Amino acid sequence: MATLCLATPAWADDEPSYDRPGYGFAPSALGRGGFAYEQGLPTWTLSHDDGVRSSQYTTDSLLRIGLGANLELQLGSSPFNRLSQSGQGSSQVSYGHGDSSLGLKLGLPSSDPNWSWALLGTVEFTDGARDIRNDRRQYTLGLAVQQQVDDKQQWSYFAQAQQMGGQSNFIAAADYNYAITKAWGVYGEIAGLHGDGQNGMQIGNGFTWLPNPRLQFDVSWRRRIAGHANDWEGGLGVAIYFGR
Repeated sequence: MATLCLATPAWADDEPSYDRPGYGFAPSALGRGGFAYEQGLPTWTLSHDDGVRSSQYTTDSLLRIGLGANLELQLGSSPFNRLSQSGQGSSQVSYGHGDSSLGLKLGLPSSDPNWSWALLGTVEFTDGARDIRNDRRQYTLGLAVQQQVDDKQQWSYFAQAQQMGGQSNFIAAADYNYAITKAWGVYGEIAGLHGDGQNGMQIGNGFTWLPNPRLQFDVSWRRRIAGHANDWEGGLGVAIYFGR
């Protein structure tokens, strides 16, 4: 990490885009032979449901590998989780690794250089610790679209559908991104959620710091403002790009 921070800007010709932070993901695939490692340090969520308070810390990990032809392979997992649940006269704390996932991203062609978009399909397996894993495999299809307004401003749009057993969940989000400097960025986010017959809304924001294009640190938070959703979400993260 220290080596990357001190590296010269000669890498700028091969600048990657990162999937962290926020609901969406980078609207482009890594080039052939490049790969990126993105790590939560950790991510935290807090929710209340039917009188039960749940708090979870997750070290979410993602490895992205460029395959060429605008394709990217993604391998994900969460090596460590701490889940605390209390309410209705009982409490429980569980530890363990989370489910692993396999994804494929496709960068889509665009006739306008100010617009970019990509599709990401993911399957999440049920190989995590018993108290942490999902009951069934989860399938996700997401679409990310980005509009470059000028040198400092971007709009990002994201839609995602998830299927697990007979249950479906949907997320739609919009982000406004502003480059304070070449190294520092800030974004604001609003998201709508639908699942289990209930709707919810969240707002959030975050900051990114890039000592150089191959290393990014981020901090972000998200809060429920209406309906059914996690009360709070937040975390720290890092993303490192390795390429030619």
